[in-house]
Amino acid sequence: MFNKEIASFHLKEHQSFIDYVSKDEVSGSYLLIGQSSIGKKDFACGISEIILKNNEKIYKNIHPDLYVLDVEKDQILVDDINQVESWVFNKPFEASKKIIIIQSADKMNFIAQNKLLKILEEPPDYLFFFLLTANSSLLLPTVESRCIKLNLNRLPDDIISKSLESRYKDKDQLDIALFLLNGSYDEENFYTDEKISDLIDFIRIIYTKEVFSIDKLTNYLDKFFKNKANHHKTIDAIVRLFSLLLRQKHKTLNDSALLNSIIDNKASSYNIGDLVTNIEDVNINLKGTTVNLRISLEEIILDFMLSTKEIRTV
Repeated sequence: MFNKEIASFHLKEHQSFIDYVSKDEVSGSYLLIGQSSIGKKDFACGISEIILKNNEKIYKNIHPDLYVLDVEKDQILVDDINQVESWVFNKPFEASKKIIIIQSADKMNFIAQNKLLKILEEPPDYLFFFLLTANSSLLLPTVESRCIKLNLNRLPDDIISKSLESRYKDKDQLDIALFLLNGSYDEENFYTDEKISDLIDFIRIIYTKEVFSIDKLTNYLDKFFKNKANHHKTIDAIVRLFSLLLRQKHKTLNDSALLNSIIDNKASSYNIGDLVTNIEDVNINLKGTTVNLRISLEEIILDFMLSTKEIRTV
């Protein structure tokens, strides 16, 4: 059900919090905040082992006093919260406490959040609520105010690299993947060997303004944006890879043969910086809209590649 090594990392990072929730008289609602894929659910399950005093059943997700709401759809609806409510007010079956974990709590629509608020306002004294989110600003202020907040740190590279080492042909690819992941756990296998190679070639075409490869560039875009769920994640990866390329150019990171093969000392860091800013703006402004993100990104990139604006060198 969860990764025990990741849970152990966060448990050690927040030992005082664990000491507090382990007390018999404590219950309540808690908001666990941290970027995507850093193990918020792993941490919540690790806490549940301690509170419910059972390792095996929680690891197998068969403990009768633990309810994990983890929906695959885009929204958590009021029907989902109705199911939570029907479970909440039955007394603990095996332990002295009951625990509810809501993964991606920011997926709750306003109706669902208002329904949940009624439970949070008058919860039974045996109940722990753990709401997990990468973006607490999407929660109603009234929901957020009912919870004690805890911010989780990013994962160290030594934990992440264990799951990645067998994927890549060389250390350069592994190092690039670790940089792109930025302390998160690649549980979806997003950064495969092929994906890293494609991303590097993609930014090479843009960085060197290889206009005769525009067809290849658009083919990459089609490939990257095939899975709608990963659109914004893909753009985040492109932005971070450009930033890594610029750091490599100015020698602030260890040398990477893969990136050094792209760098042209005459290329403009200023223009690349402008390009990255424009991409970031589109990624932020189009979230939650129906505007085609792939087409918007293609327009920005082609404008950059075909621009005759004078290049400022550094």
